[in-house]
Amino acid sequence: MAQNKSVLFKKEYAKELLKIAVGDLKTAKALIESPDPGRPENILYMIQQSVEKAVKVVLISKQIPFPLVHDLGILIALLSTADYPPGGFDLTALNPYSTIRRYETGEIPLDNEEIQGAYLAAELVIAWSSKY
Repeated sequence: MAQNKSVLFKKEYAKELLKIAVGDLKTAKALIESPDPGRPENILYMIQQSVEKAVKVVLISKQIPFPLVHDLGILIALLSTADYPPGGFDLTALNPYSTIRRYETGEIPLDNEEIQGAYLAAELVIAWSSKY
């Protein structure tokens, strides 16, 4: 399937995808709390994945087709401004963790404050998507 082709999922899939998004965020939390979590980029990857899936939950619930991409900006732009997730387009700061930062550590080290902030933002997005 071409990446730029939009797909319309059955509305019932939204509930299942929300459970997966919640599970991704739980995985991020377990890594945060682990005494040896490995690369901090992996924590941000799981946070990005939970946010991405939560946005897709809303798109599915509203029956809006979307391309199979990881770019939060593309996905958020498909929503009306009244339906934007908490944090809106600021969430696109997580995009590198679903792509390039999965394969390299990056030149800028991550600190605990950044990780905690991203986690809290993801919690808000999960709560937002749960209302649909």
